[in-house]
Amino acid sequence: MSRRPGQRSHVSGPNSALTEFLREKGIDTSGIQALSSARARARNEAAHRRSVAASLEAAEIGEEIDEDEEVGESSASAARRKKKVSKDEDNDEEMLDVEEEEPVRTRRGRASRATTKIDLKVVGKRKRKSTTVKDTESEFEEIEEEEMIAVRATRTRKLTKAQLAKKKAGEQRKLEEDDEFNPDNFLDPALRPVPGQIAFCAECECRFTVTPYSRSADDGEGLLCHTCGKKGAPAEKAARKKKQTTRTNKKSAARAILDGDTSNVKSLQEICINTVAKYIDDVETLGYIGSHNVDKISQIICKNRRLNGETINLFFEPAEHVLRFYDCSGISSDSLRQIAAFVPTIRRLHLNWCGLMKDECLDYYGTQLKQLTSLELYGAFNVTEECYIRFFKNVGSRLTEFAVKDTSRFKAAAVEALVDNCPELEVLRLHTLTFIDDECVRLLTGLPNLRILEITDSQASIKDGPIIDCLNTFGPGLSELTLNGCKDLTDATLDAIHSSCGRLDILNLDEAELLTNDGIGKLFTEWSLNYGLKELSLRNCTNLQSSGFARIIDHSSRTLERLTINRCKDIEKDAWTFLQEFTLPELEVLDISFVRCVDDAVIEGILKVAPELKTLKVWGCNKITESCALKEGMLLVGREADILA
Repeated sequence: MSRRPGQRSHVSGPNSALTEFLREKGIDTSGIQALSSARARARNEAAHRRSVAASLEAAEIGEEIDEDEEVGESSASAARRKKKVSKDEDNDEEMLDVEEEEPVRTRRGRASRATTKIDLKVVGKRKRKSTTVKDTESEFEEIEEEEMIAVRATRTRKLTKAQLAKKKAGEQRKLEEDDEFNPDNFLDPALRPVPGQIAFCAECECRFTVTPYSRSADDGEGLLCHTCGKKGAPAEKAARKKKQTTRTNKKSAARAILDGDTSNVKSLQEICINTVAKYIDDVETLGYIGSHNVDKISQIICKNRRLNGETINLFFEPAEHVLRFYDCSGISSDSLRQIAAFVPTIRRLHLNWCGLMKDECLDYYGTQLKQLTSLELYGAFNVTEECYIRFFKNVGSRLTEFAVKDTSRFKAAAVEALVDNCPELEVLRLHTLTFIDDECVRLLTGLPNLRILEITDSQASIKDGPIIDCLNTFGPGLSELTLNGCKDLTDATLDAIHSSCGRLDILNLDEAELLTNDGIGKLFTEWSLNYGLKELSLRNCTNLQSSGFARIIDHSSRTLERLTINRCKDIEKDAWTFLQEFTLPELEVLDISFVRCVDDAVIEGILKVAPELKTLKVWGCNKITESCALKEGMLLVGREADILA
């Protein structure tokens, strides 16, 4: 068949069909010597993979390699004799000329295998018979099939999820240990022998077979045999264990800081409480150990999610007056109902995350707990509004404290029933409720005896008007006012606090973004009715500036125990200079996170004027360094230098 005009053949000049085929496959050879070395390495690899023991003597390994080479050469010669080769006189004088090219990355594995299988005897000849491309392809297919045995052991097996996680953890651990000397990091990957090849130990110079686990020498030049590599294994294992212990200790220390645990040595009482909580499933009875210790055990087992229908029975003492369970998510409504059956004398009951509680349980509390004066229900989203109304009617005026959190069924009708039936209520906490709005807040004016009012994170909008009406009613008797998350409040509320709340000790106005610096400063200017706040939280009140902060310090510096100005980013360094003129003798907790001007000098100045400071939170204050001088026993939470260590 004639070639069409303009159609060119890829076989031209001195290049043969085999040369063209090798070029298309990306095969790179640099001469007979390179091919001979590659063939020898491939034969050695095949011999090693077929051997059972990896630690054979050097002489035995050499004998097996020689036998394999002889058998391989004879087999290859016999295979070549059986091939049908077409004679072409034009190619009699043609030499095999393989141009040096950089192999393509995706073909590198196949190219290296094909290179190692080219017959050295044929390459060494100056003349050879022509071979068609089809025959050459079949030859390479036989070569690849022959090599499958040699490379089978080196193929990567698909890893399970657990193995992948373990591998990822190991890689992360290696990254963390980069600061330590590792000879493997100094060995050039291009010079490192691949697994299966024969190498000489850099220490004892014996001949050994390279494996993926072969260690590098201390100087980074060469590899170590299995025997020499094991010599340094104990020391490396001890170093890894020590580093792991150090890392664990750092995590424990960081966890203790976040939990506020400053004690290094636990008391015998704490050890006993932790032991009881650890083996709570094996405990038959707690006995009389005091309400404080019972509450600690409850906190620990709730934190570990081990409070259930069986372990809750350990807390049922007939004469108990206070019970607090901090995670009731694993307790059914029937088990919660047993509290009223076994502890009828209870006065204060706190149930957190009691999502399984139903109406029957709360109705039972209202009728059976005759001495109940305080009830806190967090997450009781299955209890209906009608059940709350019945409960308030049953407990009547003996209820003095009530708190409800995380439910969408506590609405205006329930608030109205609470006000009508519980006029002696002194503590009311409404936290994260969906339908608490201006109407509900205005109903609270019927509770003149309130001492503590908390309205936090209401989903509905709450304006200044209802809050001002409440403050005008029971503001003079308030000791704690928390209006966190009421973002629509303005300086008008601050004016009402200034004129009404003379006995206020705790004021929380987090997330009140509409409050201005002038309004905050006016609140603490000439506030003669109030002798000073003990706790003040203005988290994310972004309009607070240095002048407003100075008014706060001028008014309450002698009484403040806890102060939070988190994210008040407009406070400048001159405010901390002004702070040096005062003394904060009662201050124990200070949160100045994300106040960007804070640095080492500011921290040292705070420690001078606050001798009783125990906890200092500095999240986001990236100017604080490790060289900042701290006093003994104080917790510095959030320093970036500690987190990155």
